[in-house]
Amino acid sequence: MTLALQTFFALIERDIAVFIPTIKDRLINALIWCVLSLVVYEYIMPHVGLVDYSVFMTVGTAATVGFFEVTGNGVSRFMADLEGERSITYYLTLPLPQWAVFARIALSNGLQALFIALTFLPLSKVLLGSKFSLAAFSWGKFFLMFILAHIFYGFFSLFLAAYVESLAKMDNVWMRIVYPMWWLGGYQFSWYALLKANIYIAYLDLLNPLIWILEGVRVSVLGQEGSLPYWQCVVVLTGYTILMGYLGIRALIKRLDCL
Repeated sequence: MTLALQTFFALIERDIAVFIPTIKDRLINALIWCVLSLVVYEYIMPHVGLVDYSVFMTVGTAATVGFFEVTGNGVSRFMADLEGERSITYYLTLPLPQWAVFARIALSNGLQALFIALTFLPLSKVLLGSKFSLAAFSWGKFFLMFILAHIFYGFFSLFLAAYVESLAKMDNVWMRIVYPMWWLGGYQFSWYALLKANIYIAYLDLLNPLIWILEGVRVSVLGQEGSLPYWQCVVVLTGYTILMGYLGIRALIKRLDCL
């Protein structure tokens, strides 16, 4: 058990070492998205009737940038490895349970995305100033939900990688899974706003993990009013993370013919 834990954390450390040289470019990409979003929603959208919308969207951007970071970089890297060097076969020979080899990939992807996403709210606060009130901000609730969200993103990336046939079909993942989840996941609206618009779509949308993430993060930053109950978001998201981890790891073990 001690050897397995040492190996597991050594692999995490190795992933972080590989991640560090890429931080600059990934931060630049993420911050461009953050700044452009603020410019659009703070200075342009008020002229079409969306007033005081920038803070709401800022929190949504902070909550979902990790989703794109993991599904974009994490899944693509894994698929490229399967079609190329297949270094994953080496890791499966290490003194680790097979499930732990895949769990380490999920956690590494989630940690990297978490680091990038954590820069969004401080930058947004600087840019928006007093307009971005932190009066309702809860450090405990925020970090719990933010960490859970990025762990989910990591295990969701395993689930996607397990079922994508090839790197050439990643476009299908974006158009059929990632974008629909994002558009209907509460990035631009709250769940209660959707409920007012269409009760059937609103309740169907509760099957979308992103709605729970966005509602939970907004509660931790903006307060409970107008959002789904925070602790309900935590419980449901934990359940989705376990489910995605189980299905993804099981499918990858089968796909790679692990013994």
